[in-house]
Amino acid sequence: MLTSILGARLRWHETDGWVFDPVIVGPDIIEYTVKEGPHAGRHAIQHFYYQRVAPGIETTAWYEESGSVVHITWYLQTQTSHRFAAIPAWLAKDMTVYRGDNQDPAFVKKIRKLSSQGPDWPRHIFSDEGYFVVL
Repeated sequence: MLTSILGARLRWHETDGWVFDPVIVGPDIIEYTVKEGPHAGRHAIQHFYYQRVAPGIETTAWYEESGSVVHITWYLQTQTSHRFAAIPAWLAKDMTVYRGDNQDPAFVKKIRKLSSQGPDWPRHIFSDEGYFVVL
């Protein structure tokens, strides 16, 4: 059984068809590739905040280059998750623009430009359940 999300390598599924594969959780970063979903093809490395809420329940939260705020609660025993994410209105309008790699300076420049031009509000909220498989 998984004793911590830290150090794990996962395939993570959200109920609306998103598949992240692989997801690598380091001590202070999460690296993920979106295989299926609105911005399939996205690769990102995000620095996150971590907390063990209770035995078998951990959270990670981060702020993305788009201005999106993401918070995941990981339930280790059941290998399930809850995602809360608040994404800017400009991104919710066309999530395909988020396909790319946040380690690529040209991609980050494009996203920052779109962010400065588009409306932030009203944010699109994801509050959904998922599950993960340890790889």
